[in-house]
Amino acid sequence: MTDLSTLSLPEWARGAAVVESPVLIKPEWWRDEISARHLPGTPPVEDRITRAGVRAPADDVFTLLWRTLAWGSGRYLRLNAQRLTSIAADVPRCEKLLTEAADRARSDPGAAFALFRPGVRNEIRYLGPSFFTKFLYFAGGGAPDHPCLILDRRVATVLRERCGWTSLHRKGPWPAETYERYCGLLARWGRENHCTPDEIELTLFNIFSVDQN
Repeated sequence: MTDLSTLSLPEWARGAAVVESPVLIKPEWWRDEISARHLPGTPPVEDRITRAGVRAPADDVFTLLWRTLAWGSGRYLRLNAQRLTSIAADVPRCEKLLTEAADRARSDPGAAFALFRPGVRNEIRYLGPSFFTKFLYFAGGGAPDHPCLILDRRVATVLRERCGWTSLHRKGPWPAETYERYCGLLARWGRENHCTPDEIELTLFNIFSVDQN
């Protein structure tokens, strides 16, 4: 297990411009599929969405989840039909889970993560860490001190290959302990470099795209 206390934010990530482009989505697909399953919440209505748009005050946890899934998926809708069907199978249970996870996300990343993945299976089928950590992040409403961050394969790959976290699996799924360590690492880097942890996360995400080109 990599000793994260020895890792420093690389020079190339310090003071990097945080660039975010709107994500193109298919609002008509979300409207039709959510309506067909009689699911609660309001689907996104615009054909593009930003992080700020996801974080906008939501009517309920389902509205927040639909925005999160749309933003995370873009125009590639793989597995989203299965996710919606899984939620529709037991809406009250999913609502309770989402509500509790959103509440835990404000203070305890590890516990919030463990609600979605308490063992080797996801509590909501087809909703794995790369997507439910997005929900945990957006549950913070944009607060700079919100402790939960997005962890997906792009961020994990850059942390492993360019930042020295050699024990981190590139694709996951990761256990709750790893997620808690990840959030703690980026929080420390943020304090040391006078920026917010999510700015570092977005920088890592963007670097992955640069490395692939």
